[in-house]
Amino acid sequence: MRHVLRRELNKLPLLLLFLLGSFYAFASPDYTEVYHPHINKAELALAQKKYETALEHYQQAFAAVPSPFARDYFNAAVCATHEGREKLTYNYLEELALKGVDLDFLKRQRGFKPLQESKKWRKFERKYPKHRRKYRDRVNLDLRADLDELYARDQFFRQAKGGLRMHADTLRKIEASNVKRLLSAIETHGYPGENLIGVGDTMELLPRFAIVIERQTRFMDGYDFTNILQEAVRQGRLAPHAAAFLIEKQGFGEYKTRALVKITCGKPKDCENDKRLPDLSKFMKENLNETQEQQINEQRLALGLESLTDYRKKVLFSLNQQEFDFNFPGAVSYYIAPSNEAAHVLTEKLITID
Repeated sequence: MRHVLRRELNKLPLLLLFLLGSFYAFASPDYTEVYHPHINKAELALAQKKYETALEHYQQAFAAVPSPFARDYFNAAVCATHEGREKLTYNYLEELALKGVDLDFLKRQRGFKPLQESKKWRKFERKYPKHRRKYRDRVNLDLRADLDELYARDQFFRQAKGGLRMHADTLRKIEASNVKRLLSAIETHGYPGENLIGVGDTMELLPRFAIVIERQTRFMDGYDFTNILQEAVRQGRLAPHAAAFLIEKQGFGEYKTRALVKITCGKPKDCENDKRLPDLSKFMKENLNETQEQQINEQRLALGLESLTDYRKKVLFSLNQQEFDFNFPGAVSYYIAPSNEAAHVLTEKLITID
């Protein structure tokens, strides 16, 4: 039954992708070519505190597409604050408000704290309700509510007494129904990106409906969303890091979204005395040879991602700062090894990062 369902579901997105791909070839630039390369350079510049250079790349990226991403507006706004570019800062803050980012969320961000005693900030606060109304008029909040319901359906029986063990058959039916409903929404509206449904009050990278995609794993013979996700990235409807995370969650591709691993030993003295173990005080990465890393980098580049080397730099930077939004899903894994034997198993294919 599951194989039949999957074959039936697969018929829809093939036609859908053909039609959407043909349309967007004329209507929209390819974000993997004209937008994300500039964003990647901007983020690397931020990691080096080269704010002027970062701003130049952000502005080039924003000028190249009809609709930049909220997270990039956010980082550009913080960057402009560092550079004293007040007008630019508030231009980007207004864009965030029009994307649906909540004022209270912005007020809590460390990067904007220096602004909040100024007349300009108070003016921005007064104008915020107007921006909020424009946001609500622009996006499809009914569709967002329908998609949020998919998450609620997914969770209901998992949270009920007995959970997956007792309600496995019901949950499989709900998951299949959720896939159909999500594909129907995509056929009607295109992939539900932030321009269509907003980004949520806290600038979410993965909206709730993403759980529908995560459930469809290759191991369970689930529906493969890879082509839909890749096309959504090209159209500027989905960030490449979010797409890579979802594709890997499904088990249909490999982008090495897990950049770093941190292992803590449950018996510190035993691990410290074991000279065969790497230095567990440092972060580690997967030990890839040159050919493996090159192959992964080619796949990452095709999706609009940076190289693995640059990705690790950004993730390391994200762990030591609280101003910019460098939220990369699944970028760091933390493990506790109960013994030094377990630590050997966990570190078998890892090497430390200096």
